[in-house]
Amino acid sequence: MTTTIDPPRAAAPGLPAPTRHAALAPVMVGLGAALVSAVAIGVPSMWGDEAASVMSARRPWDSLWAMSANVDAVHVVYYAMLHVWVDVFGASSFSVRLPSALAIGATAAGVFTLCRFFVGGRIALLASIVPLLVPRIVFMSGEARSAALSAALVTWLTVLLVHLVRTRGTRAGWWVLYAGLLAISVHVFLYTALIAAAHLLTLVVMRAPREIWWRWAVASVAAGIACLPFAMLATSQHGQIAFLARRDVMDPDMLFVKQWFGSLPIALFCWAAIVFAIAWAVRSWRRRPQREDEAGTRLLVWISVLWLLVPMAALLLANIVTGPLYTGRYLSFSAPAAGILIALALAQLWPRRAAIVAGALALVLAVPFAISQRTENAKFGSDWAQVSEYVGAHSRPGDGVVFDDGVRPSRKPRLALHLYPEGFRDTADLGLVRSYDTTDGLWDTVKPLAELPGVLDDHQRVWVVARSQDGTSDDERTLQQAGYRLTDTRWLARDVILLYTKGTP
Repeated sequence: MTTTIDPPRAAAPGLPAPTRHAALAPVMVGLGAALVSAVAIGVPSMWGDEAASVMSARRPWDSLWAMSANVDAVHVVYYAMLHVWVDVFGASSFSVRLPSALAIGATAAGVFTLCRFFVGGRIALLASIVPLLVPRIVFMSGEARSAALSAALVTWLTVLLVHLVRTRGTRAGWWVLYAGLLAISVHVFLYTALIAAAHLLTLVVMRAPREIWWRWAVASVAAGIACLPFAMLATSQHGQIAFLARRDVMDPDMLFVKQWFGSLPIALFCWAAIVFAIAWAVRSWRRRPQREDEAGTRLLVWISVLWLLVPMAALLLANIVTGPLYTGRYLSFSAPAAGILIALALAQLWPRRAAIVAGALALVLAVPFAISQRTENAKFGSDWAQVSEYVGAHSRPGDGVVFDDGVRPSRKPRLALHLYPEGFRDTADLGLVRSYDTTDGLWDTVKPLAELPGVLDDHQRVWVVARSQDGTSDDERTLQQAGYRLTDTRWLARDVILLYTKGTP
């Protein structure tokens, strides 16, 4: 695609001149971004949402389809893609997260290509680097979920639309590609359909000719029809996000801080930069641009603002009308637009000393957060890798293990057994009734020890992994009644590991 999407043949002052190797720069940007994103991605312990991804990807194909008919259909295309990846590269934390790092590389390449349509190569390079420091992108670049892939697809979908408008492309093949890419994006993550609203307004700000409007409308309707069965299936499972009704989605902290920027200091800086970029574009529009590159920069600002804010507005409106639908991470695919706006703000600061100071401040704020996201317990404190490591180092063949079942499914420490099975090779899962991959649900079916007569036979030692204060109290009481006594306790970041021993240790 990048070999066809070139800058204008007659470059205006300040715009990049055409080259014979137009694809080389975005390819190099993408490779560099992927390498940076992949640094230490295997270090943090995986968490509950990643457990859903990895466990679904490791199911037999028939089990995956049966599950998707009942729950999580909205993610089944991503699970299927990850299934193929795991079959080839394994299910280590680094392996399952690597596709997300590669997707961020593709996103950066797309951002560079998009910006090079309107601004010089140096600003386009800056605009492709800054998003790598946006906290939401840092987070999703090292997570085994579909967010990074969705961001890449939406970025290139926007690149394609802008290219077609600029060149007044009317060839049917390009619009078939647009429709296909939009349909794929929606199947990877349903809410990326909201980008169509932003693209509609993009046609307005770019003053697209009538024939482009018609072709866009036909392509979008065709994509919608192709996505209709998938959307109906996903909508039928709406109950799985009913928990969102208990959240205050209008909370300013969620909307303006956690959604893309992670912490208040970073959010204040980023929103200040975004507001500055918008104010500069308004001022430029009022006084009419003096240079071709100024007009291009202004247009790029408006395209990025639409990409950033229109999907959020549409989702919040839908949440009010039909709710619950909204949570901050659902709009991860808009995060690259925030990076573009911040980069454009830095590029327009004058004198250059002010731009240097602002850039240094951005690094001071963003780099510590990025480093923190590559530490052992970065994923909401998840410590399941450490749970597996400790049990594996201290268990003996024939030991039993019991997990806390008193917390919500995505926090249950038994997920450590599926994500990091190496540490549990010498143990028997005493509470298991039915493995998840033989059901049409996401998780294992389990029972308390008291309801499983004889399950403690032949187990002199039993490990108990707890997350909540009382989640294992019934099982511990059963162990004590059976003559076991507590002989070891190990506290971790979120979980506690207890060893109960019967007879002589």
